Amino acid sequence: MKELKAFIKPNMIRYVVDALESLEDAPGITLSDVRGWGHPKEGPAKLVEMVKLETVIPTERVEEIISVIVEEGQTGNYGDGKIFVSNIEKAVRIRTGETDDDVIR
Repeated sequence: MKELKAFIKPNMIRYVVDALESLEDAPGITLSDVRGWGHPKEGPAKLVEMVKLETVIPTERVEEIISVIVEEGQTGNYGDGKIFVSNIEKAVRIRTGETDDDVIR
């Protein structure tokens, strides 16, 4: 399993969410409004508003989900955002006690 965190411009999040919802077996997502800065190219760093999309998906779906986010979330301008992928060691569904892949399918 992999955890994917994507930082997306607020005006592009609806396109990303719509595209993810339209996938067969759409992944569960969590959205959070966040502020931060990346690596400023000119001048001092400035806080910008972004939306953080988080999801835990089967390893074999990582490239598919990344492709959807990039295709729908990019404007081609500086500051479009970033995607980070991390390993998940364990998952447990509290209600049923199911574990690992059964939690995200």
